[in-house]
This record gives sequence, C-alpha cells and structure tokens, in this order.
Amino acid sequence: MTTGRLLTLAIGVWALICMLPCAAKEVPDNVRSIIEKTQSFGLGRFPISFWSYTNLKEHGQYMDEAEVEEWADVGFTVPQSPSYDPKDPEQKAHILRLLDWAHARGMKLILCDPRCYAKRGPGGEGGLIPPDYAEGVRAAVKDFGSHPATFGFHIGDEPNADLKEAFFACYRLQKEIAPNLHPFANLLPFFPGIEARAGTDTWAHYLDEYVTKSKADLISYDCYAQMNPGQAGWQNYYENLRLYREAALRNGVPFWNTTLSVGHFRYRCPNQDEIRWQFNTTIASGAHGLLWFFYYMRQPHANYRLAPVDEHWDRTQTYYDIRRVQKSFHRRYGDLFTRLVATRVTFYPEAFGGGEVFAPDGIVSRVLPDRENHPILLSEFADLQGRRYAMIVNNSMTDSVNVGITFPGKDARVFSWNWSGDEYEGTAYCGSGPSRDEHGLTIRHWLAPGQEAVYRVESAAAGAEPILLK
Repeated sequence: MTTGRLLTLAIGVWALICMLPCAAKEVPDNVRSIIEKTQSFGLGRFPISFWSYTNLKEHGQYMDEAEVEEWADVGFTVPQSPSYDPKDPEQKAHILRLLDWAHARGMKLILCDPRCYAKRGPGGEGGLIPPDYAEGVRAAVKDFGSHPATFGFHIGDEPNADLKEAFFACYRLQKEIAPNLHPFANLLPFFPGIEARAGTDTWAHYLDEYVTKSKADLISYDCYAQMNPGQAGWQNYYENLRLYREAALRNGVPFWNTTLSVGHFRYRCPNQDEIRWQFNTTIASGAHGLLWFFYYMRQPHANYRLAPVDEHWDRTQTYYDIRRVQKSFHRRYGDLFTRLVATRVTFYPEAFGGGEVFAPDGIVSRVLPDRENHPILLSEFADLQGRRYAMIVNNSMTDSVNVGITFPGKDARVFSWNWSGDEYEGTAYCGSGPSRDEHGLTIRHWLAPGQEAVYRVESAAAGAEPILLK
C-alpha cells in the first residue's frame, strides 16, 4: 500500500472516530474527583439517609434486626444510627449488632457517637478543640472504625460562627485519625442575612473555606423553604441547590441535600407528589446524596407532625410515600447517579434561585409542554467516559404535564432504563410517540408532579457539546 493511500486511510479513520457519538471526551478533574469520591463511599447505590434523633437508652427496644431490615426495604443506604453511650457495654454491643445487620443488607451507618461531636477548646489544634478530643475519636475508631458497615462519625449540625473553626478542626482531625472513614457534618442553608451567623462574608467563601480547612469528603446541608407557602420558598430552595452545587464543582467533592418529611412551623406536611418532587429535583440539581428530616417522631413536640414513623411508632403515609419513591429509584437506576455529575441545570420557562433559563444545545434543543409556561427542570450530566445524559423533571408540585423533548440531529439515539434496571435503546418508561423531523428526535412524556425521565444521549451534536459545568 502506498504512502498516499495509507495517509488517506488514516485520515478517513480519524474522521470516523471524530464522528462517533460516544468518542471519549476529556473529563474535567473536578468531575472525575466528585465521581471517585462518591464511589469511594462503598455504598454501591445512591447515598440516601435520614436524621434519626433516637437514642438507645430510650428507644433501644425498637432498634432490632427487623427495624434495620425495614431501613433497607425503604431504600436507605446510609442511615444515621441512634445515639448511644459508649461507656455502656450493652449499648456498645447493640451498635455492633446494628452494624452487622446493616452490613448484611448492603448498608453503612453514620454513627452518632458523643466522643466525635465537634467541641470547642482550648486545647489541641492551636487551642481550637479540647485536649482530649483526639483521644475520644481514637477510642471510637478502635470500637467501631474497622467495621465494614461504618461510614463515619457524625460531627455535628449547623455550626455558628463561634464554633466554625473548631468544627472544621474536628473534621480534619477525624480524617487524620481514620482516613478510610467519611465523617458526616451538616452546614447551614443560605438565606439573606445568614452570613453573620455563619461568620463569613459570602456563602461561596464559607463553603470553600469549609472544604479547604476540614479536608471534607462531602458537603451537606438542609433546606425546607420549598414546603413554605408561596414562590419565595422555591427561590430559596433552588438558590441553595445552586450554591452548594457550584461549591461542589469548585472543590471536586459531592454534596448532599436534606429534604423535608415532617411538617412543622409553617412548613406543610409533604404529600406523595411533594415527596417525589423534592427527591427528583434534588437529583436533577446535581446532589450526590439525600437525607430526610426526619424519620422518627419519638414524642410530640411543638407542631411537628406526620414523621414517617410517628410518636406511637406506627408507620404513616409519609413512610409509604418515601418508600415508594426510593424503591422505584433504586430499582430503575441502580448506581447510575453515583457515576454521573450534573454539568448543566436549567429551567423552563423561567429560572429559580438565580439559575439558568433553558437554551438549546447539542443535547436538548427543544422543550415542548402541552400547557404554555408549565415549569420544567432539565439537567445534563456526564460520566467518566464523557458520555452525555439528560434528566427531565416536571417542576410542578401540583399539576401533570405532557412535555416533548427534542434531541437534535438526524443521528440522535437515546437510551433509558427499564423496571429491572437494564439500559435499553428507546423512550423512557413515561415516554411515547418518538418522531423524527428536521429538528431531531422528539419524545413526549406524561409526567406527574415531580416525575422524571432520564436518557443517555448519543449523537454527533451531543458528542461535540463541551462539558460546560454551569
């Protein structure tokens, strides 16, 4: 074969490679880091937890193997343990049994050990924390740290400015003592004026400082404004999702969002549609973990009501609503969202929380709801191979919609997941009537409030689309 023909052949092969819709695309380091950190948790499925607020002294009778089996059945993968007294041999043995039962069901536990809660000094770490704090952490790690079902120890919740530096130092110390574990710490949600309470000038600075100083494996927070009356709550909900997602991307760590399962104050009790809406909007907004506030009512207080497990230790409708949403998610998508990072989050027709209004690109070019101005949340994702994905969510808590989505290009192909969790080529489970025209491939979907459709997208246009990270 002549040199000219070889050159022609090489150019032709290269052109074909460039045209392949799934040709490898350079994945940014922060995307790679977020996926690798999420997978390092060793959960095998999407991280889903709950705030427990139980303790073994008062509630130990309920914390048996059947209860752990129920956690697994509801779809939790990394529940919080009850708090306990590590000086009590029976309570210590009880926690070890809980860990054994969790491990047998593929779960890990966030352990609520009083020795590991963040404390202020003076003492070690430049006077920030008590001198015996490290000793307590080492003892907790010796007791439970080698168990395969130990995710990590709970650090604390919503530190104010006076605790902030000690909070960071306690997290950092736990990582130094047990680098294989993943301490769990929860931060404040953002709302105007909270900067002074948190001891910061901007929320971006606060989150970046947290990751840098604590060496955190993940960022977690809670926001319940979406269950308040009016649109202002939605703005705050989506602003938090955006701020935490941007911080996750800047720092290359996953973030977890706590959503609301318990009515209290002016927050209403969520129904089935609102449970689904909170769950899917959290996923679509790029969160790599989710918690529910909270799971066990324990006893009546203030106007808290309708926890999944109520004050009589009976299961409420909320329990069954959460169970249905989570079991369906795991069954259909398995570990998919542990392998993806949201690269673009957009709203149609108007944005919430300072987010981005949908504009056509190489992955999705049109959003076609059957009712004018019906709210849609549309997100794009990438995996470690640079493949592109789209998630469409009905961004209404109350109204169903029939919405068409167009994937541009004559060569557009889409893949979704069936009830057995297998990927297949074709429309999502809620899609119908695919059609092709000069705009590309259009699929219509009937979506209940908060319902989702998920696709992997292959086309020359999708393959050429930059990983925007917006």
